[in-house]
Amino acid sequence: MSEAAPEVLVRSAGPVAADANSGTALLGRPLSEWRASVRQELGIPSGPVAGCGHQPEWWHPGIAAKFMWAADRAARDGAALAWLVIDTDVRDPAEVRVPVEADGHWSAATHRFGPRVAPGTVPAGRPAFDVRGFEPAHGAHPALPCVGVGLERMRHALSSARGAPDAVIQVIEAVRACTPELGAPAAVVRSSALLGTGLGRAIVTHAEHDPQACARAFNDALAAAPRAARRLATDGPGGPELPFWTPDAHGGRVRVTVGDLPALRARGAALWPRAFLTGLLARTALFDRFVHGTGGDVYERATDAFARAWLGTTLPPFDVATATLKLGKMAPGAIYPIFRRARWFDPAGDGRGASARKRAFLSRIAHAPRASAERRAAYRAMIEDVAAQRAADPQGILPPAATPEERAHAAEAALRADRTWPIAFHPPEAVSRLQAAVRAHPR
Repeated sequence: MSEAAPEVLVRSAGPVAADANSGTALLGRPLSEWRASVRQELGIPSGPVAGCGHQPEWWHPGIAAKFMWAADRAARDGAALAWLVIDTDVRDPAEVRVPVEADGHWSAATHRFGPRVAPGTVPAGRPAFDVRGFEPAHGAHPALPCVGVGLERMRHALSSARGAPDAVIQVIEAVRACTPELGAPAAVVRSSALLGTGLGRAIVTHAEHDPQACARAFNDALAAAPRAARRLATDGPGGPELPFWTPDAHGGRVRVTVGDLPALRARGAALWPRAFLTGLLARTALFDRFVHGTGGDVYERATDAFARAWLGTTLPPFDVATATLKLGKMAPGAIYPIFRRARWFDPAGDGRGASARKRAFLSRIAHAPRASAERRAAYRAMIEDVAAQRAADPQGILPPAATPEERAHAAEAALRADRTWPIAFHPPEAVSRLQAAVRAHPR
């Protein structure tokens, strides 16, 4: 059973308002006009809209927290709730990682509720699937009773949604059924549909008109988040690469150059947004307030730079919400061999999780603006504090050891402390505590 209180981080950009940035111009039209037309095309309600998005998969508590925050924001601010499902990313929505135990030791197993798919395949266009139950390897079993319960709930929810139009909606309906605390969206929008809207087509035309400017702005924006995406090629037989994908014949996706566009149009091929372009569309047209996790907080800095340089527009602000909720307690025999390793990085801790002292520093860092002097100062203060604690107890806080036994213990301890197990594996009371902790944050 999960006993530790959830650790929640929320950064609010203020109340959700339908007129936020509505006068901002985008490709020669007021943002309010684009919002009205795109929402009508995609079935999103009029009026203020709060929302968030993620890939169709079994979300962990950190992802669930942003959906809970979006749902609570919508309810409190009188806004509609909508979800954006990224169905154009490469992953298998039928796959889930499961903690299992054998001979008293934890390990991670991969289970597929549906048939195995080829590497590089995207969820868009994949049919709904018949559901397989979990069958662990011989001698293994779910690591905790709540994991076994969660697996059965997931299987049942997926089976109940077998009549969904495709695998994406089947998984999203199952996720909602297993975790109703995420909210009930009035609309579920898919990333594969975004460039088929009027705004999406206008963006494609704008990129085609000056592909070098588009690629240059995209690549320059990567300075704000170098790991967020791969640079666009600016030369080659097809001309500059554009921030679009197009589906291939095998369920995957391929990059698009400006020279590809005439042939793609001729055969009616779909175009999908890449990287920063998805966030740009979400923040300008889909939602009045978009909620990101900490990963999105990083790459949206690049999205802001891309929008300013390429489209000459300032994007609306966004909220950030995430959480850490551990699934199981540390086994007594696992903690001691890694105690020194944990204390080297967090001398005030007990090896079971970040100490209150360390969390205070991490919170200061997380709340400071990216690339700011304030953030750098908070990081330096944390490093200096750790060094001072080491100096005060040089015998009790030793450098990390790395014997094979300690590595094995550390690997198992990491599984027990992993924050990314699906929230559907957590007991209902733990999910309720997480929801309450999210709601407790001021707006």
